[in-house]
Amino acid sequence: MKVQEDPQVSQLTSLYNERFEKLLLSLDEAIIDAGRKTERQKIIEDSEQFEARRELLMVEEIANKKREIQASAKNAFLLQIESKFHQALLPELELEFRNIDIIMNKILKFDSNLGRLLDILYTDSCSISRIVACLENIPWLSESIMMFVKQPKYRRVDSAGRPVILKTIRASLSFIGIESLRILIPVLVAKHTNPAKSEFTPDLPRNLWMYTIGCGNIGQALAEKNGLRPHFGYCIGLFSNIGRSIIANLYLRTFDRMLTQQIIKARKSNNPNQAKALSALEPSHKYLISLWKKHASRITGDVISGLNCKWLTIAAGLQDYSKIREMTIAHVDKIDVHPLTKLLFNAQGFMQYKMLSKDKLIGKEESMIFLRNFGIGSNDVAIVSKVNLTGIELNISGKLPDDVNSS
Repeated sequence: MKVQEDPQVSQLTSLYNERFEKLLLSLDEAIIDAGRKTERQKIIEDSEQFEARRELLMVEEIANKKREIQASAKNAFLLQIESKFHQALLPELELEFRNIDIIMNKILKFDSNLGRLLDILYTDSCSISRIVACLENIPWLSESIMMFVKQPKYRRVDSAGRPVILKTIRASLSFIGIESLRILIPVLVAKHTNPAKSEFTPDLPRNLWMYTIGCGNIGQALAEKNGLRPHFGYCIGLFSNIGRSIIANLYLRTFDRMLTQQIIKARKSNNPNQAKALSALEPSHKYLISLWKKHASRITGDVISGLNCKWLTIAAGLQDYSKIREMTIAHVDKIDVHPLTKLLFNAQGFMQYKMLSKDKLIGKEESMIFLRNFGIGSNDVAIVSKVNLTGIELNISGKLPDDVNSS
């Protein structure tokens, strides 16, 4: 049964969607958006310095008002510089977003070997030898697997009590086992795409990863109920934020490069005021969120299509996601998207709700409306409530070659 659109529900959902986007980048921004004070703001207000400011004489207050007016004029000038700078930056970025070959080969280091590996992983004919053959051409993934098995919790000893040392990728794969590799490898691929930490986006790597792993686990949990393969639901959730990561990384890199160029140009043109204003510019969350909305889904779909998977056919579901113009289940039903697209829409909605709730950024009544808007019913909640949303469940086989210490 298709849900009828309700303008008030759409407006409420849009508000919380915007808040969630801010949460991915900065918890403090989301808290401010919710009309609350951050911990830092509370500390400042409770400080003796703040109390002293409240006791200023009238003449000092007048002087402060003058400074505020001057600051407003300065901010207006900076906003003008920021807008002009982004007018030059955005066209260049959009060209970079269209170059999927560069994104895949130079940035992600994805190629057909990864697509082949993902296909092999979920077939009955999957074997350690076939996985090894693919991994020979994916060094970053081999390294991630080796690092994973070296964690203290996976250390083993042999019959003589000596520590078992896994020196080869084959030994490591045998130790993990094929069933656990079907869970682990997509996680390591998704983790590989997660954005690097920066001063501008200190919360993004952690929050985007929580969102990504949660969407994968929810997608897997809800897939069977929707007549879909669990591994398809798992992988589409895990790979759904590749576009966001690419945009964040390219935006920060291109911003720094172009800003340096424009500062040098302003100085050479003997324009110190503009050079000073440019030097004060910082990357903008507002522009980054706008770029996510416009390009992230298409980039994700293009990247996964570029893997040329023959069996793990999730690319169509990701490509269809770029057709969604309104974040409402009524709209998704109306445009008749791929079943995997709808599953991803459900998974993202539930994980957004969980993350907003965790930081008290959405009320109980609003939560119910928000979940219904994403097509999440009580049966879905019952299924997902049993799932560890931010972890992975592995059953490590522990199978090792007899000569593992010398292999």
